[in-house]
Amino acid sequence: MEYKIRQVFINSKEEAYFEFKKIGSTAEGAKIMSDKYANVAIRVDGVENKAANILKQEMLARRGDVAVSRNALYSSGEKSDVIIFGSQKDIRNLIEKIKLQPFGLKVMSLELDKFLNDLENNKSRNILKLAKKSFDVKNETIIMGILNTTPDSFFDGGRYSNFKAACERADKIISEGAHIVDVGGMSSKPGSKSVSIKEELQRTIPLINYIKKNHDILVSVDTFRSEVAENAVKEGADIINDISGLVLDEKLKLVAAQSGTNLILMHMKGTPENMQDDPVYEDVIGEIYDFFRMQTRKAIDAGVKKENIIIDPGLGFGKTPEHNFKIIKKLSDFKSLGYPILAGASRKSFTGLSLKLSPEERLEGSLAAAVLCVLNGADILRVHDVKETIKAISFVKEIQNIE
Repeated sequence: MEYKIRQVFINSKEEAYFEFKKIGSTAEGAKIMSDKYANVAIRVDGVENKAANILKQEMLARRGDVAVSRNALYSSGEKSDVIIFGSQKDIRNLIEKIKLQPFGLKVMSLELDKFLNDLENNKSRNILKLAKKSFDVKNETIIMGILNTTPDSFFDGGRYSNFKAACERADKIISEGAHIVDVGGMSSKPGSKSVSIKEELQRTIPLINYIKKNHDILVSVDTFRSEVAENAVKEGADIINDISGLVLDEKLKLVAAQSGTNLILMHMKGTPENMQDDPVYEDVIGEIYDFFRMQTRKAIDAGVKKENIIIDPGLGFGKTPEHNFKIIKKLSDFKSLGYPILAGASRKSFTGLSLKLSPEERLEGSLAAAVLCVLNGADILRVHDVKETIKAISFVKEIQNIE
């Protein structure tokens, strides 16, 4: 048996009430528990109802509680999702208590213990290694500058499809302080169609070659095709940025494994051509979390080192504006997976939605989204506006690091 375990970050009684209701707690029970919520909250899915009730009684004896579904209270033969909350010390005591208990609790004790240990290790991780470079992510956010060589990208389409213009753009991104240049040769805006592999190679490979020959900077190739990724790595690309998260070409994981490059796995619902055709989720955070659990495991099983993986929840890729807002607000929920988080809100439609702004008018909204992403746990930002983003985030980091 393996449980789905994830930390849930709850910042108010209202958020607590919503999370408790989401797993099936009664309205009255959710209100009572949200009034006393504090400290650490850990959601565990697929718990036997008998085990759920034991957990609840044990945590009540330790000044914490366990949110359970109505079903768990009245039916002993099924399974439910639960949220365990209390101090970390109390949850550690719970783990010791249930080690000898039936109904799957012995297994849960081992998995909870490992989960809490991983959380502690993740909290102490301040240095992020990408290729041969190391970054102190406590004091700075890594900035990935976008360089689209396509004629049809939503913001800068056509500006850099000429090789000379693309090289000049790379020079500017680097001069403004970016840590990574992300080179893409195929548009992924909503409704866009694929181009041939030959065309994608012609757009990206010469540019990657130019950047690596003339600059000491990390280069990412924005592609979901293994053939393009393999050629890019041969030219010196340090990172493979797969918007499909290994869904559209699973061979890409082998390229990452064999080359030892960093691999960004992004969540996308559908394909660029159809992803915005009424995307629906029952639980957008939970479904993206489960996607990353599955896809990171596939990558690791193929030989990709865990420390080389980065996750990106895919803002704007198969999500409504409300989904995007929820992802930004709950970005911290993905931290318990143990991977660096990349966020890319730059110039996307939801950053200017309320004022009906064009991509050219979305700078302020993009910067606001970038700040919120950093405050909620992002380690890397993928942006069009390098200089402006660095200024905004540098100020945020100053405030964050005041003791």
